[in-house]
Amino acid sequence: MRFRFDMPGETYSKNKESFKRILARHGLRWRGSLDRPFWAIGGERVTAVFDRDQEKDVLRGATLLWESAKKSTLLEDLKAWAWEIGAKAVEDRSPSAEEVTDEVEQALRYWDIVWKPNVDLLRAQGRPNAWIEADVKRWKRQRQERRRELMGQATD
Repeated sequence: MRFRFDMPGETYSKNKESFKRILARHGLRWRGSLDRPFWAIGGERVTAVFDRDQEKDVLRGATLLWESAKKSTLLEDLKAWAWEIGAKAVEDRSPSAEEVTDEVEQALRYWDIVWKPNVDLLRAQGRPNAWIEADVKRWKRQRQERRRELMGQATD
């Protein structure tokens, strides 16, 4: 089950301390990174997606996504908080990242068949090791980009 809370960046910025207090009261701890912020405990998870204007260094919008197998008091507190600050709260019926992982991995295996450099063949053809390493590094970066793209398509 998933609920999405959408709000303008200014609204989130003004109320983020109360949001963090709600998470702490329910025992959720920071588990993410600056690129992918999320808080979790047990089977409950809250993920944040921020839309930033890099030039002006301003937060344009914030989306908080609550995920769990069943409703909880945290969800009810988040709904009350969202209503209080004027954020939009809706149930998100799209599949979660965990539900589409197998499909994404299968698609990546097919992608690898076409795009993964064959190191042994390249060495046998006399390609310099530095070039082979650069090819593998580029493939890994492109594979990560492809994974993000596939996950985004599957969960939208």
